[in-house]
Amino acid sequence: MNDILDLPGERDLPPGASLAMRARILDSVSPPPARTPRLRAAVAVAALLVVASGAVAVVSDRPEGSTVQVLAMGAGELSPSLRRAAERCLQWNSPQRQTQRDPQEPPVPVSLADLAVGTERGGRALVLFMNDVGYATCDVEWAGTARESGGGTAEPWPHGELLPGPVQRLLLTSTEADGGDVSVSGRVGSRVHRLVLDHGDGHTTTARLSRGAFGLMTSDARLSAGDAPELVSYDATGTEIDRRPLFQAEDELEHCYAGPDGKRIYGRTASGCRPAEKWRG
Repeated sequence: MNDILDLPGERDLPPGASLAMRARILDSVSPPPARTPRLRAAVAVAALLVVASGAVAVVSDRPEGSTVQVLAMGAGELSPSLRRAAERCLQWNSPQRQTQRDPQEPPVPVSLADLAVGTERGGRALVLFMNDVGYATCDVEWAGTARESGGGTAEPWPHGELLPGPVQRLLLTSTEADGGDVSVSGRVGSRVHRLVLDHGDGHTTTARLSRGAFGLMTSDARLSAGDAPELVSYDATGTEIDRRPLFQAEDELEHCYAGPDGKRIYGRTASGCRPAEKWRG
């Protein structure tokens, strides 16, 4: 899983967004039927509005139009187009194809019931599946049409149910380099009852939590790396328990985190590590 391939052509993105997107590619995958990007793609997003289905629909008030977006936390909240994207992701990440991509790595079997987070804007969808074995994720454009493109990957958890503290960010997408409109998803530990993105400029966005997964979208206040946005976790009493930079990679965390044997498994420092926390999924 070390080939970095070109991403699909970008749509509705500001100048320079494609370059910023490529700069954030963290890993690589082998292709499904066609082109396969590693998922750290740029997606424009907008303000949140809860609708009756339980999913979050988002309508942009920007000049480019009134594109509806959806943030779904589980298979029961999928729109028809998001469901098509999820089903395509399952095909691309079937155990047989995972084995073909990397015979040395055990496959991660996922099903639609493992869908943790799905985001959609226009013809583009991004889906994340999680279970006890690992995760699978895909970036799909125009699923089920002649214009379909995209790809995905599946990987076992490197440290099982242990997280680098209360929260582990898995996917981060933005329209600009370290800023703009942002979508974030991942998993949280048992202590987290509320998760907020502090934009650093007086604005905040509250994440949706479901079965140990989280997802959020922003656009009412565009993020800027200069404002140092942070993910902030709170426990059941409303007490802040963790605060970390949104755009900081896992291996650059200020604190290191150790497993039950005391050995460092996350973070850049090698001493004074905090205990890794358990995923509540």
